[in-house]
Amino acid sequence: MDNSEADLHDPLDIKPDNVLVNCDPDREGHETFVDAVLGDFDLVFKWENAKPRHTPYAIGNAMWRSPEGQTGRGVTKASDIYSFGLMCIYALGGSDFLLLNNYQELADRGVTPEQEILTRHFCYFGPVPGGFLKAVGDEDWSAALEGAAKIADEMVKDQPRLRFERWGEELGPEALHMIAGMTALDPKARLGIDQVMAHPFWVEDA
Repeated sequence: MDNSEADLHDPLDIKPDNVLVNCDPDREGHETFVDAVLGDFDLVFKWENAKPRHTPYAIGNAMWRSPEGQTGRGVTKASDIYSFGLMCIYALGGSDFLLLNNYQELADRGVTPEQEILTRHFCYFGPVPGGFLKAVGDEDWSAALEGAAKIADEMVKDQPRLRFERWGEELGPEALHMIAGMTALDPKARLGIDQVMAHPFWVEDA
C-alpha cells in the first residue's frame, strides 16, 4: 500500500469491524493475538497509474474516513493509511475521541455526522494546511472544509488539549510519532505503509 505502487487494490473501508484476528490462549486463559487480516472487500477498487479517485459521494464508513474521503475527492492509498491511523488510536484505548454516540443530539443541533467528524479531526490533527483545502478541487467542499477548519481553530484556542500531540502523549512517544504521521491532514505528508510497518512502535515493547 505504499504511495508509489500502482496496479494494486485498496479496501477503502478500513475499520475495526473489518479486522479479523486469531488468538492463541494459554493455560491461564490469557489470549495473545497471533495474526490479523483485513476482511469485507465489497468497496475495493483497483488502483491504476496512481491516479486519485474522485466520486460524487463519500465511500466507506463516515467514522473512519479520511478528510478527503468525506468529500469523495482525491482519495488515494494515503486515505487508507489515515483510516489505519484512526484504528490504531481506537485499539490503544482512544475510542472516546473517535466514536459518535449521540446522533440525536447532533440532529438537534442541525449537524451531520460527517460535519462533526471533520471538525473533530481538524481539532485533533490540525491546523489544516491551506494546500489541502485547495487540492479538493470543488468550490462547495472547499468552503465547507474551510468552515470546519475555522470552527476547529476556535475550539482549540479554548481547549489546547484537543490536539492529538497533547492527548496522544498518553499512548507513548513511538505511538504518538507513528500515528501523527498516519493522520497528517495533507495526504502527501502521510507515512506510506512500508514506513508504518518499519516504525519502532511495533517493537517498542518487544
